[in-house]
Amino acid sequence: MLSQWIVAAIFAVTIIALISSRWRATRVFTFTLVSLFITGIITPEQSLQNAVSPGVATLIALLLASRALERTSVLKLFASKAIDDSEAKTVAKLSGLAAFFSSFLNNTAVVATLIKPIKAQSKHPSSRLLIPLSYAAILGGTTTLIGTSTNMVVNSFWMNQGNESLGFFSFLPIGLALVICGAFLLILRRQKLPLVETKTDDSHYFIDLKINPNSPLVGKTIEESSLRNLNSFYLVELVRASNSITPVQPNRVLQAKDRLVFCGDVNHIEELQRVEGATIFAEHTGLMSDNLVEVVVAERSTLVGQTLKSAGFRAMFDAAVVGLKRNGLRVPGKLGEVKLKEGDSLLLAAGGDFKKRKNLSKHFFVISDLSVDQPLTVTQNACVLAGFATVLAASIAGLTTLFTGLCIFIVACMAAGLLKSAELKRLFPFDLWLIITAALTLADAMMQSGLSDTIATSLHAYFSQQSALFAMIGVIIVTMILTEIVTNTAAAALMFPLALGFAHSFGVSEMTFVMAVAFGASACFLSPYGYQTNLLVFNTGGYKFTDFTKFGLPFSLMYLVVCSLLIPYFFPF
Repeated sequence: MLSQWIVAAIFAVTIIALISSRWRATRVFTFTLVSLFITGIITPEQSLQNAVSPGVATLIALLLASRALERTSVLKLFASKAIDDSEAKTVAKLSGLAAFFSSFLNNTAVVATLIKPIKAQSKHPSSRLLIPLSYAAILGGTTTLIGTSTNMVVNSFWMNQGNESLGFFSFLPIGLALVICGAFLLILRRQKLPLVETKTDDSHYFIDLKINPNSPLVGKTIEESSLRNLNSFYLVELVRASNSITPVQPNRVLQAKDRLVFCGDVNHIEELQRVEGATIFAEHTGLMSDNLVEVVVAERSTLVGQTLKSAGFRAMFDAAVVGLKRNGLRVPGKLGEVKLKEGDSLLLAAGGDFKKRKNLSKHFFVISDLSVDQPLTVTQNACVLAGFATVLAASIAGLTTLFTGLCIFIVACMAAGLLKSAELKRLFPFDLWLIITAALTLADAMMQSGLSDTIATSLHAYFSQQSALFAMIGVIIVTMILTEIVTNTAAAALMFPLALGFAHSFGVSEMTFVMAVAFGASACFLSPYGYQTNLLVFNTGGYKFTDFTKFGLPFSLMYLVVCSLLIPYFFPF
């Protein structure tokens, strides 16, 4: 009995700290873990088993493998076609894209990718599209086992109890119903969202792109070449035989040796590198790489007043200029013929000797190193997608475990140079891993001490006149509330042992209550802080906190009704 009181105290303090303190969830769960060790309720060896359990390992492998999928151009290709003249059709297309891809990819990466074309387009206010994008990604993630970390976390808890893994499509019927109902609500209520004017990023660079003589773009118009539909760049000028043409009309026909000046986010320069038959200014030197250096021209530099060509920039610094930024203003003309001024920001593709040159401090202030992704070839895109599809198919067919398949996929991507070991180290989700490990350990303590069963039995006795359905709906509601306050992962971790206790006290199927936790923990529509996709669009769209509350309340109610009706139907008591 004493152990139950100790675990109850630790559980209560954990919830209070998550809700009321400014501590990050990682720190809170670390103290929870240490408290369980100190009191002797759980041994470090038991916690270590949770840290390397199959469910946790599979989740980590999936998050790492998704990096290769994020580099493919498929999502970006679809995203460029999603903006329609009709606002309703645009919401429908973006919602469909977000929901579908979130079923198989990390939904945070999906939203981050789709934000770019939304910000770049001028047909509809982005504030009318970004919250629907986030909500659609949340709903799409509920359709499959790997669609959201919430499902994978709940699966980890489930497997930790000695059960077989949940099926890949176990969530599909309910998740699909949520997607359909949610899409209908998004289209119906889109005009309830505020009209917010967002400022453009004045840190964008101007990039010079040259049309090669044998380019398939020659003879095509700007519109036919899809150069107006790029996600991260827009065309500001065309330079032809020293003549500047701006604005560039969609029906302008391209000619060989034309120079196209784009403005955009250089972190996504691979989008310009994928333009067939065109070459970025720096690519003529053979120095383009995935590591770029940002510098500012110093007042004392002899480069001031000179062009890159006349200064012999390449030989002087073993570097080539990729882009130029001058107070956010367009600099007319070819990049190589622009006269430099003090304060100009240059983005350099640096050679191996760049940082060894002793003249750098005389000419530049080095601001930062940037890392950009090189575009994948058509063959590489196909191989990544086919490889991931094969892993999923083999897992669904029972030929191998998902973890084994993902490990093979990651190793193959590393062997092909699509993933780097340093990149995987950087991407390792340490915070998530620590939270899940601590949460699994806390769940073990609650069940081993009998606390979860005691709480559930007490509540069952208090609500003795109510049914198991009433209890299940209560679990969904409480989990949804916790999700808004303490994030989805923490909500699932806290509610899972209590949900199992309810199932035992009512003598019904555990799976009904497990699904109540899984779906309840994914329902974050009222707060921008409970889910990463909401936080992404919150910062980008210029929303207020109340915008989520007002727009999201009908979604929470719809979500609760659909789950309350369909969970008992597909997972009977």
